[in-house]
Amino acid sequence: MNKFAIISSLLLFSLSGCKTIDSVQQDLGSLASSITGEEQASPEQIQAAYEKAQSVFQEALTAYNQIDTENLAQFDEERVAKARKVWAVLEPEFNELRLAPEHALKSASLFSSDTVADEVMSQSQEVISLVTEAQLAKQRITSVLQPIRDEFAILDQLDAETSYEKRYRELDKQHQQLKEMLIDGQEQQVAEYVPKLLEQLIDLEKDAVVQFYFSQYIEKIYGLANSKKVDIFPTVYQDVRKQLEQGETFSKANYREYEQIKQQAALLSLQIDRINSLYAEYLAQKSAIDKDTVEAHMLSLESEIYALTMAAGLGDLRGLSFQEQLQQVRKAIN
Repeated sequence: MNKFAIISSLLLFSLSGCKTIDSVQQDLGSLASSITGEEQASPEQIQAAYEKAQSVFQEALTAYNQIDTENLAQFDEERVAKARKVWAVLEPEFNELRLAPEHALKSASLFSSDTVADEVMSQSQEVISLVTEAQLAKQRITSVLQPIRDEFAILDQLDAETSYEKRYRELDKQHQQLKEMLIDGQEQQVAEYVPKLLEQLIDLEKDAVVQFYFSQYIEKIYGLANSKKVDIFPTVYQDVRKQLEQGETFSKANYREYEQIKQQAALLSLQIDRINSLYAEYLAQKSAIDKDTVEAHMLSLESEIYALTMAAGLGDLRGLSFQEQLQQVRKAIN
């Protein structure tokens, strides 16, 4: 007769005999004990079962702790979630067993032939298995997808996700798909696709480098394009545009040479400052002419150049044009 039939018969007999609930529970407890064989187990057997369950639980604990220390959720979120779910049941169950080791060979449930020790060991093995599989997934991902992961790290430093959100999201989606394929063991297919994805990531990196180092200057150039400065100093504005093009070309060709890219950005900044300075000088001269104060303005400039010629040991060259005086200063310096 199976367990369910025995229990059903006992319940029917108990209820038909008007037994109390307490007496029925006592009968069920006695029956469960006879089914699991706990009454026949010796103290040594019970202790051995407890110690075996404890040993496997400790192995599961070690494995479970590796979830965080090895950051496994980043590589195999699904298995890690399952392991956490099993652990949430296993840990309190073992704590109860630890407080009452004599229950090791008691039935885990009324309708199960597994003992409490069996249940602890089964759940422990499941945790160990899930963590091990997650570790294998991490190993495959880090070995096959490491170049992709490294490239994403660089893109994050360049704020590519903000500057090129759509492209970044699409490439990250492909990355996640490759991770899932690796978790499923499709290493060869992933390895064949990695170069293609890496190429797309590098193209994004080149654009992101330009955006990261030149965006603030590009905004200033947009402002210049809609100002009078372009009409008054078209040649200088072309120098600004030329320097921007040179900087972008250099940056894309040397996208990891950050110090040199910074120098290119500095040269562009200089050209922008140059056109702003010239425009400020233009406004000053225009104002001087409008206010009939040209003499004061010219004498101020003459005084500055005179100080240079005297400092260079050339004497008073004010009989020459400003340009000729400055040429003499340059010769003296060289």
